[in-house]
Amino acid sequence: MVTSETGTGANGRPPATTQTASERAGVASTIPARDEIIALHDIPFDSGERLAHIDVHFRLEGAINAAADNVVLVVHALTGTSEASSWWKDVIGSDRAIDPSRHAVLSANLLGGCEGTTGPSNAAPDALPPITTRDQARVLARLLDVLRVQTPLLVCGGSLGGMVTLEFAASFPERVRGAVCFAAPAAQTAQGLAWNAIKRRAITLGGAHNGLALARMIGMLSYRTPESLERRFGRTRSATDGFQVNEWLDAHGERLVARFDATSYGALIDAMDVHDVGRGRGGIAAALEPVADRLTGVGIPGDLLYPAECVREWTEASGATYIDLPSVHGHDAFLLETDRVSRILTHALNAAASREPNTVSSNPAVTEEVSLVTSSSTATHQSDVRDRSPLSKAPVRPLRIALAGCGHVGGSLLDLLSARHAERTSRVSDTPDVHVTRILVRDASRERPALARAIGEGITSDDACITEAQHLLDGDIDVLVEAIGGTTTARVLVETALQRGIRVVTANKALLSEQGEALQTLASQHGTRIDFEGAVCGAIPIVRCVRSGAAGVGITRVSGILNGTSNYVLEQIADGLSLDAAVAAAQELGYAEADPTRDLNGQDIEDKLRVLAWLAFGIDPQTLKVTRRGLDAEIALWAAQAAAEGDRVKLIATCERDGDGFVARILPTRVRGDDAWAAVRGPFNRVVIESESAGSIAFQGPGAGGLATAGAVLADVLQ
Repeated sequence: MVTSETGTGANGRPPATTQTASERAGVASTIPARDEIIALHDIPFDSGERLAHIDVHFRLEGAINAAADNVVLVVHALTGTSEASSWWKDVIGSDRAIDPSRHAVLSANLLGGCEGTTGPSNAAPDALPPITTRDQARVLARLLDVLRVQTPLLVCGGSLGGMVTLEFAASFPERVRGAVCFAAPAAQTAQGLAWNAIKRRAITLGGAHNGLALARMIGMLSYRTPESLERRFGRTRSATDGFQVNEWLDAHGERLVARFDATSYGALIDAMDVHDVGRGRGGIAAALEPVADRLTGVGIPGDLLYPAECVREWTEASGATYIDLPSVHGHDAFLLETDRVSRILTHALNAAASREPNTVSSNPAVTEEVSLVTSSSTATHQSDVRDRSPLSKAPVRPLRIALAGCGHVGGSLLDLLSARHAERTSRVSDTPDVHVTRILVRDASRERPALARAIGEGITSDDACITEAQHLLDGDIDVLVEAIGGTTTARVLVETALQRGIRVVTANKALLSEQGEALQTLASQHGTRIDFEGAVCGAIPIVRCVRSGAAGVGITRVSGILNGTSNYVLEQIADGLSLDAAVAAAQELGYAEADPTRDLNGQDIEDKLRVLAWLAFGIDPQTLKVTRRGLDAEIALWAAQAAAEGDRVKLIATCERDGDGFVARILPTRVRGDDAWAAVRGPFNRVVIESESAGSIAFQGPGAGGLATAGAVLADVLQ
């Protein structure tokens, strides 16, 4: 549960006085929006390589209707983002050509990008093999599978986005009702190769900052015409006596450096350079002919990057529709001439709405390739697309899990998987089936009811349990779930999995408080990730909210009741039990371990506070100095007295900025009986995030017990 304390919405977004990009674009505040990062698994590349998984950052504005036929897929250009309503704000918005009140507007950061989708970076240049626009189109198709959208109403994009749109149309003609490509060739041109060669050399010589800035400045000259620059700037000077056109170029360069990665930029222009829709398909005409009646190419006379003639060539060769977009601006006209662009898109949307989905099967030259991609998509996500496509009949391969530990958390996870499996048999699901391949335990002969139930449901096999950690990751494993705790064997397993490119899910706050930053770096270096929602506050999605920025930007203070066991014990003391009796009650309910020392002395809270400080402030969790006082007989007497007087004692952790440093404390704190902290009862947790952008946001929910933590672990596994 997420609650608001100072005027922020229940979803943790800024107050109404702060406009979102969608609101600036004219999208009504009532329009639903999803901004998420999902994981796709078993990804093939044109290079012949495969990755176990990639992340894809997408934004969906508007609701997908029951028929799932109102989706408009907008594909961004070279340095664009998934927030299409920002960079195309006069095209997308209320009462505009693409209207989120009628359309579900989907845009994703392209494969290779640096806005949340997996891509190479200055820090991890080898995160991906070389990519192509065809690879990028496949990933968009996989995203549509996950969203259970077989046939978008329209696919559209300009420049690189137009290239990827063409590849999508050629690769998946049966999924195209309409497609519009602005200022994009069907195969990279000599002119395009030359521009990119200069940009690439600029980055090589100038480095990640100056080189990327110069590449952007070069790009801007290819995106505009001499006439547009002359009209706008001429030889006018600024207040600093510099030429305005020079300062305009400098500003564009610096702005890109502030938000983009030079290595990602290089990978994207490399993909543009090998772009060729006709490759392996018998030529451009043969590749596009199956969708020619649904395909529109828009050329811009005077475009210095991709002249209108290169668009006209592929439309005439394939029989597609060609439209001229006259503009003084040149290449960027698809972004700047919003009235004309809107008319083109409105016509395309109306035409697409009147059509039935294409019955043409995928291009014969790539049938095997598309079948392979679809197979892996359905295997990972069971994207049956509501049985609207024969592709949904591809074989399904479950997500393969190696589980380290079968105690409170591991056993509860098996129970959740068993319940989920039983439920899946009665309804369609867009999340993957799961098979637990191996389970690491100390004693394989011990009776484990949760394990027996999982074997009965087919979640795992009766020979899955092993006692030798070195064999846990043998074979083909998609995800390691680490639930043994500690910092020795757990660390070895996690590091080994990440080095092999295996995704890791853990609830091990002790390990993260010591090695979190190093493990995250290791994951990035090997093209995978480590997720740990269950490590802090059980069922509360605090980790995801802080990592994504949903909890606010510019965090200044974090405070919370971070241990459900100690909170339950304090509540029982307030109700009249002794400290020993309260601990025994917590153990009987499964809220406390046989040895509750870490819960009572605050060490468990300290580990969680270190993790939160790392996520919120970017500091190495090991370097945080924490003042700590836990529960003991003296505090128990004080808590009982406070309760008799109508108040409560809570064990509250805080970490806040103090000048150039941080102050972190874990202290028993007396709060008034009517205070929000006093209302946190039983094994519940509460976290308050204070930030410059969102004020104060509170999160509250179950924090103790194997089931709450296992639910967070399962959510990480399935994301």
